[in-house]
Amino acid sequence: MSRGRSRRYRPVHVACVIIASVTGLLSVVWIGGTIAAWAGQAGKARATAQILEVGGNRSSGHLVVEFPTADGRRVKAEESRRDWPGSAGQGTQVEVAYDPENPADVQPFQDLGKALAAWAVFTLAAVASGAGAYRTRARPSAAA
Repeated sequence: MSRGRSRRYRPVHVACVIIASVTGLLSVVWIGGTIAAWAGQAGKARATAQILEVGGNRSSGHLVVEFPTADGRRVKAEESRRDWPGSAGQGTQVEVAYDPENPADVQPFQDLGKALAAWAVFTLAAVASGAGAYRTRARPSAAA
């Protein structure tokens, strides 16, 4: 009987192991990216910029943004389009992080709160499927 039971639960166990592995990996990568974004934005000021120009394609294009600094200066900066959202089009307003010492060093602001929510979902999925894998594991039979 235990032999039939372990065969019946085997596909569920394998699925739980795969889901736990994938969501666990996504969780680690997501939190790593969040920490890297936080470190990249540390010490930078935040402003709302207007995109004045978008040129080229997503991988090799550029865009020009204009924004006011904390001291009231207006700064125009040209950046590679690679790190910016795909929805960034001419006339769009975006949040930016910039270096107060060198305002032309600008990057799109990343809301880390949203990233933490996604990380929590991946982590919970990994824990839940890991628990499912543990519960459906093969157990040695008492008769053997």
